[in-house]
Amino acid sequence: MVAVELLTFLGLAIVAEGILLALFPAALARMMRDMSAIAPERLRWLGLFAAVAGAALLLALASTGGGAGDAFGDLGFPRLRALLALAA
Repeated sequence: MVAVELLTFLGLAIVAEGILLALFPAALARMMRDMSAIAPERLRWLGLFAAVAGAALLLALASTGGGAGDAFGDLGFPRLRALLALAA
């Protein structure tokens, strides 16, 4: 079931990227051109920061599941809390 949840998140990311590309094609092309001037090492650190920030956000969301119900269970991702607990 975790594979279904991960594929769902991947699908949502692709949809979000597609919407941004459809709405702002010139801005995204300009951004990609500007990114080509950034040193690969700096891009690597920016990517690492984004990954850590995203994981921290997911962990924070998973820890707010008290009171009104499980934050991820309500969204249809009941196993995400267990997956994040393994990562912590």
